[in-house]
Amino acid sequence: METDEDDLPLVQPVSGPLENSVGELVRNAPSNLRKRNIGLGLPEASEKTEKGESKPESSARRTSFPSDATRIWGEEKIPPRIPGIEDLESPGKWNGVKSSALASDSSNTLPSDQSDNLELLSARERMKINVVRGCISKQDLTFGELRLLGCSSEGFVNDDIRRILWPRLLGLSDTEPDPVAGLDTVHTKIPNEVYQQILKDVVRSTSHFPQESTEDERTALENEMTQMICWVLHRHKKLNYYQGYNDVAATVLMVMGLQRGLQVLEQISLRFLQRFMETTMEKVNQELFFIFALLERVHPTLLQHLENVELFPHFALAEYTTWYAHKYSEHRKLLHRLFDYFLGSPPLMPLYLSTVIVAHRATEIFNTTPDMGHTHKVLCTLPEDLPFENLLVDAKDLYRKYPPDSIENDVRDYDNKRRRKEQEWKRAAEKNRQERERRSRLQVAVPHPRLPYRVGSYRTIAVVTVLALGIYAFLKSSSGLN
Repeated sequence: METDEDDLPLVQPVSGPLENSVGELVRNAPSNLRKRNIGLGLPEASEKTEKGESKPESSARRTSFPSDATRIWGEEKIPPRIPGIEDLESPGKWNGVKSSALASDSSNTLPSDQSDNLELLSARERMKINVVRGCISKQDLTFGELRLLGCSSEGFVNDDIRRILWPRLLGLSDTEPDPVAGLDTVHTKIPNEVYQQILKDVVRSTSHFPQESTEDERTALENEMTQMICWVLHRHKKLNYYQGYNDVAATVLMVMGLQRGLQVLEQISLRFLQRFMETTMEKVNQELFFIFALLERVHPTLLQHLENVELFPHFALAEYTTWYAHKYSEHRKLLHRLFDYFLGSPPLMPLYLSTVIVAHRATEIFNTTPDMGHTHKVLCTLPEDLPFENLLVDAKDLYRKYPPDSIENDVRDYDNKRRRKEQEWKRAAEKNRQERERRSRLQVAVPHPRLPYRVGSYRTIAVVTVLALGIYAFLKSSSGLN
């Protein structure tokens, strides 16, 4: 049973100037729209529909999570101690590790970071830290309550707290694991072409690192990120690397460090990202149409506008597959707060957040030149000042009102439209190619008229004629003088 949100003060959405119309759209959306889909979720045991089409939500629903009523601490007598304000303000700390330990422990090469500067914490954030400490101290704390803490306003606030609670959200033990050996050579146990692609992407992930980190620190972080990715892929042969996974790994590394981050990244991959790591992205391409199915209910006019410019929801692919880690790599405080939210939410929640963000930007989209290129560019560029705390609440409300099972039939309908449209584009492209080839053959076959070889060109004729007339005139005048 889910914990009542009223039991947790100071974690409600911020009201006032940040309030936007998206919440009203969600609350006022007609719940009876297309009733044929409500409650028609297909049996989870069936992987395909009668037409052989894969269900967009099947693997996401199949992932097992501890129930909300399960106790976090189990048989443990004493819950772990969560750092308070007085602990977090101790100088020279990063992720709960003293800076003096960083030099001696190669598994914690993380430099200091200003995004966790306690002096910049607002009064609300400081109060949320106290709320978290009070809740965590409860012996009977449940997973539902812990997820609610991470999803509610401000999340877990600080990376020192996340180091303790992220593993717990994923069902991992609170005790530090034994160091994993052989990380220096783990890359030899995955295909070399995959390893080479990882190296290229890791080099492009440096925006996740603190700006003041030295060259040696950056090199060490790149090496650890590569080891984390290769370790997960080696342990789970069915998981395939995709571009963007490096951004998730970078975020985990910056919070958890290398050794603890190995387990956290592994669990995130198995519980949330497994669909992205299949052989193809076909299932992911279909799931993106949850955005359209939700916009149909929340903002049908905006959906019509996007369909008129023939735009598919693939503008949200990077946001979905990286949990916004690619978009907000330089805004680590926001990014880590989003990870708090997603770790405590169902796997499809990033699509619900993308939907409310698109609805929030409706006026901006309507004012954009109505063509595919301009609209796609706007939607791929997220503003820096989005009121995320409000949008996260709206996304949660939208999920409760329209859970995935209630709209998955519409998702398949939109995906089928996409397939038909792509076939039309392919046929048009093939027709244009054949027409170009036909014209090219005609140009080669038609002979171009040329002047006889002895004549050469009109310019030669003109020059010779002028010279002949000149010589004739000169000779004529000479004979007259004689």
